[in-house]
Amino acid sequence: MLRKVLGLIIVSTLFSPPAFAENLLEVYQLALQNDPTFRAAQASLRIGLENEKLGLAEILPKVNVNLGFNFTRRENMGQFPAGGLLIPNNTKTNSTTRSWGISLDQPVFDLEAWFLFQRGQELTQQAKAQFASDQQSLIIRVVEAYVEVLRSRANLDASRAQEKATQRQLELARERFKVGLAAITDVREAEAANDLAIANRLGDEGELRVALEKLSVLTGHQHHDLWVLKQDFPVAKPDPIDSEEWVRFALTNNLDIKAAGFLRDAAHQAARAAGARHLPKITTSLNYGQNHSEVEQNNTKVDINQAFEIDNTQGSVAVNLNIPLFAGGGISAGRRQAYAEYDRSSEQYLGTVRTTEQATRALVISVLTNVAQVKAGQRAVISSRASLEATEAGYQVGTRNIIDVLTAVRAVYSATRDYANARLDYVLSKLRLKRFAGTLSPADVTDLNQWLQPPAQKQQTDLALPSGLSSPSPDNGQKKPQQRIQ
Repeated sequence: MLRKVLGLIIVSTLFSPPAFAENLLEVYQLALQNDPTFRAAQASLRIGLENEKLGLAEILPKVNVNLGFNFTRRENMGQFPAGGLLIPNNTKTNSTTRSWGISLDQPVFDLEAWFLFQRGQELTQQAKAQFASDQQSLIIRVVEAYVEVLRSRANLDASRAQEKATQRQLELARERFKVGLAAITDVREAEAANDLAIANRLGDEGELRVALEKLSVLTGHQHHDLWVLKQDFPVAKPDPIDSEEWVRFALTNNLDIKAAGFLRDAAHQAARAAGARHLPKITTSLNYGQNHSEVEQNNTKVDINQAFEIDNTQGSVAVNLNIPLFAGGGISAGRRQAYAEYDRSSEQYLGTVRTTEQATRALVISVLTNVAQVKAGQRAVISSRASLEATEAGYQVGTRNIIDVLTAVRAVYSATRDYANARLDYVLSKLRLKRFAGTLSPADVTDLNQWLQPPAQKQQTDLALPSGLSSPSPDNGQKKPQQRIQ
């Protein structure tokens, strides 16, 4: 029996799905390892870091070493005239040559190579700035995908609670109709409201599944019960509150602006290099080499063998001047193209600056608006619940009708949904503002993660029903289990 139990434990361990991360920090760490976009950014960084070295290679000396080995075998069979006689010539010659040499080429005056080196430096700096921007973009994409799951979950919770409330209201209307306290129209209105709540709940279930799938694209894993935002999460106005101060800070620290600036400067250096192709180039060359040959000759006719060696040493120093006169118009076309590329990069830089200014101002407004919405939403939840209780009490005594009650029910859960969404919108707006300001870092993920908690088994704090809606459910008071959406 013990072996059977141990076997089941081992099998369940081997085939059970691994426990993956469910809080924001762990999800972010998974995205760092598995997000294809970020891994492509890492490869782009490695590519960009080599640009400076490639440009430097064009102005540094180039040294080449060559080694050679040559073996030659030659046979001569015939005659040659000498003093009116034909003398036979039957010789075999074996020649072995070993050689080595070294050469050095150094540009002395090459403005094109110098400007290309400057371009390489700018491109390397641009790659570093772009990678830092990609790191911030990953944080934003992870938080956005994570928040969308929380938003879908909050909407689904509100829809389920609204469905439960309308179901109870439908049961109450049916009971009142049976005893003659309500008309059939009350039952029909309650049925319509309950059907609408069911339809909304089904839609929110689909939205939650879609949000989870989008998150899995970043992490490469499936997620289930993500940690949720704590109720005491602080919501505060941005500091400083003046949008122009944020704009000035963003213009100095925004990584997209820095990357666009380096790319513009690199295009300028490339344009200068293209213009320098018209200029002469001066290079110097140093060469040194040695040859050692061993020759063996054998005259088979007279049986004479000869062997001798040849040593040869040579060295040279050269200065070369190259002046391009005409290249079919290619140099001029390349120069015009390079300056047009510089113009395009300059305009793109200007567009990045303007976009950053506009987005920074807009996000400051968004944060302020979200703060006000959170506070107003909190009050709206309280007041709508109080209104629902009063409306339901009036319905019990006959002063309010079923439509008033159902409208109040919708108002409660609409306010609950809006309040939850306003808190999540605040989180996104705040991080996006820091992204445009250039201050977003993994520390912000850690800070936000501290305000998350594991999801409760039953979330009753936000979605608690008013006491007036606690009528018994069908099936003799036994509640049907709700389907868990993962």
